[in-house]
Amino acid sequence: MNNQQLKQSILSLIKGPQYRPCKLQGIISQLGLHGSRRKHVRKMLKELEDQGVIIQDSTKRYAVLKNQTQGNERIVKGVLSIHPQGFGFLVLDSESENSDEKLDDLFIPPSKMDTARHGDRVLAKIVPNTGAGNRGGDDLYEGNVLEVIERGSTVCVGVLKHSAGNWQVIPDDARIQGPIRVTGFEGLAPKSGYKAVVILEDRMDPSQLESGKVQEILGKAGDPGVDILSIMRGHDLVSEFPQPVMDEALSFSRAVTDKDIKERRDLREEMIITIDPADARDFDDALSIEEIPGKTGWLRVGIHIADVAHFVKQNGPLDKEALLRGTSAYLVDRVVPMLPEHLTNDLCSLVPHQDRLAHTVVLDLNQHGAVKAVDSFRSVIHSKQRLTYEQAQVLLTGGQVEGVADEVRDKVVALARLARKLRKARIRENALAFEMPEIRCILDEDGHVTGFSKKVAMEAYQLVEECMLMANREVGALLAARFGTAIYRIHEEPNEENFNQMGAQLRQLGIEGVNVTPENMNEIIHREMPEPLRQAVTLTLLKNMNRAIYSPELGDHFGLAFDTYTHFTSPIRRYPDLIAHRLLTALEENKEKPIHDKKLRDLCRHCSERERAAAEAEVETHRVKMFQYYTEKLEKGEKGPYPGTVSSIMFKGVLVELEESGQRGLVPFPAFQDDYYEVNETGTRANGRKTGRVIQLGDKMDVFLDRIELDTRQMDFTV
Repeated sequence: MNNQQLKQSILSLIKGPQYRPCKLQGIISQLGLHGSRRKHVRKMLKELEDQGVIIQDSTKRYAVLKNQTQGNERIVKGVLSIHPQGFGFLVLDSESENSDEKLDDLFIPPSKMDTARHGDRVLAKIVPNTGAGNRGGDDLYEGNVLEVIERGSTVCVGVLKHSAGNWQVIPDDARIQGPIRVTGFEGLAPKSGYKAVVILEDRMDPSQLESGKVQEILGKAGDPGVDILSIMRGHDLVSEFPQPVMDEALSFSRAVTDKDIKERRDLREEMIITIDPADARDFDDALSIEEIPGKTGWLRVGIHIADVAHFVKQNGPLDKEALLRGTSAYLVDRVVPMLPEHLTNDLCSLVPHQDRLAHTVVLDLNQHGAVKAVDSFRSVIHSKQRLTYEQAQVLLTGGQVEGVADEVRDKVVALARLARKLRKARIRENALAFEMPEIRCILDEDGHVTGFSKKVAMEAYQLVEECMLMANREVGALLAARFGTAIYRIHEEPNEENFNQMGAQLRQLGIEGVNVTPENMNEIIHREMPEPLRQAVTLTLLKNMNRAIYSPELGDHFGLAFDTYTHFTSPIRRYPDLIAHRLLTALEENKEKPIHDKKLRDLCRHCSERERAAAEAEVETHRVKMFQYYTEKLEKGEKGPYPGTVSSIMFKGVLVELEESGQRGLVPFPAFQDDYYEVNETGTRANGRKTGRVIQLGDKMDVFLDRIELDTRQMDFTV
C-alpha cells in the first residue's frame, strides 16, 4: 500500500458511519496494519490535518472536520469568548469563514456550551436563531458547541472556601463557571479565604461542577501583593524563567564578536541615536537620518532594530519560552518580560556608546515623504546618543540639553519634520487620529498608590512612532512580495452593521445627524465638545471596531490606513517581531521561507491570544490598585469631595469620572436629594421634575465616596 492508498484508507475509515474518534494506535489497529507502519500513518494524518480535512482534538483523537453544508447542518471551528453572564460568541477560524456576514456574530446560548470554557477552540454546529440572544433578528445564526478541540487555559484562580466538608474555589473570573470542586491539594495546606491556583480537569458532563487540583496557594485574599499575583496566574503570566532558558541566555558573554562584524554591514561610524521613555531599561530601536546628495529634499532614514533573532535560535529553549509567553506584559507594578534580563537589558539592548547587533532598514524618501527605495540588512551599530522623550521635546522647542551636540539636535529636528509629513499623509488616507489620555498609578516602594500621572503624547513620541510605522509597513510589503503568506498585523474595517451601531450610540450621546463613515470618523472626534464627552465618543467608536490581530494572510490595517503592515520593530518584547526578523533574513539571503504556512497560522492565532491576555492583565492590575486606593481613602474617612465629570447617564443614575484618576463610579438618582430625576429617551440628559435642573454629559460635579465593593469592582458616589 503506497502513501496515497494509505491516505485514502485512513479517510474512508474516519468518514465511515461506524467510526468513533480515536488516537493514532486505534486507527492503526482498525486498519489492520502492523506497528511498523506507525510513522507512515502519522504522516498521512498530519497531511490530512494540514489540509483541513480532519482535526485532532485535545485528547489526541482524530475526527473529520466538516466545513461545508450537509443538508441543513454546518460545522465550524473557532475560539469561544464567554460573557460573565454565561452566553458566548464564537470567533471563527479563518478556514471556517465565508462570505456570509451573519457568521460574524455566532451566538452561543448558555445551555449550548457543552463543557467548553472561555478561550477554548471548539467545533460548533450552526442552527437557526432561537431568540435566546435577544438580538432582534430572525436571520441571525446561533451555534451549539459539539466538541472541545483545544483548551485555551486550564488555570483558574479564586478564593478557597470550605463548605459541607468539601473544599471549593470561587473563581475570580466570572467567565469560569463556579464553584470549582477541589479534588486535591498536591501536599499544600488549605486555608479558607486564601487565594489558590487550580489546574482544571476535563469533565465529561456539562451538568457537573468544574473540578481540579490546587497547584499553588498565593496568600490571603486582600493581603499586599496577592492581588497582582492572582491576576498574573489567571492570565498564565510568570516572571521566573526555567533553568534551561537561563542557561542558554547566559551562554552569550559578548554582544558583538569579530566574526559578527565581518558578516554584517558596519554602521558604527554613523550618527545613530535612540529616543525612549526616561524609565526605559531596554532599547530595541534606533534612528538615523541624512540628506541624499544631488536630490533636493530627499532623505535617507535608517531604522535600526535590535537583532534578537541572532541570540534566540529557532526551536531552542529561549525560543520556545518566548513563544509560550508571546509578549512582554506591562503590569501596574512590574514587567513580565518575554526574554531574560541578560538579553533584554544588556546584549540585545541598543545602549549608547556600545557596539550592538541590529537589523537595519534603510528608506529613501522624496521631498513629499514617499518611500522610493528600500534596503534591509543585518548590521553592527554604535549609538552615539541616548535621548529621553522629554529631552527630545526640549530640542524640538528650540531648547538646549546638556551634553547633546548640535548635530544630534539637527537630526532630531529633521526626523520631527519628516514625521509631521508622514502623519499628515496617513490622516489624508483616513488613518484614525484618536487620542485617549493614559492615566497610570504612581506607586511607592510597598506598592501603594500615592497618586496618578497622565501621559501626554508629545511630538517626540510621535516622531519615533511614525518612523516605526513606516518601517513596519515597508517590511510587510517586502515579505508580501517575496513570500505571500508571512506574519502581518491586520485591522479589518468595520462592516455596515458596525457603522450603523456607531451612529445609533452617538445619537444617544447627543451627537445628532451623524452617519459614521471611514472618511468622517476623525472629524467627529475633533468636534468642539467637553473633553469627557469626547472620550465617550471615542470609546463608542472604538468598541464597535474589530481588534487588530496577527494573520498569515495579507490584509489592510484600517486604523493606520496601510495596505501592508507587520510588526518588526520590537523583537525584545513581541514574538511576532522575532518571526518577521527571521523571514526578512531568509529574504535577504535568498533562502526558502523558514516557517511553513500551517505553523504561521498557529503562531498568529497564539500570539493574538497572548497579546489579549497581557492587555487584560495590565488593565486589571491598574483597576485593582485604583480600587484599593479609594478603599483606603474611604476607610480613613477621606470621602471627598473629588472633582469629576459626568461621562454617562443611565436610568438608575449618573456615571461620574474622577478627574485625578479617570476612575468611574455611579451616583444613584436617590442620592440627588434636591429632586426626582427622569432620563430622556436617548440617555443624554436627566431632568429634575420639580426644579427643572438638567444634568447632562460633560457636566462638572464634585462627588463623595459612598460604597466600594472590591470583589465586584463597583464604586458608588454621593453628592
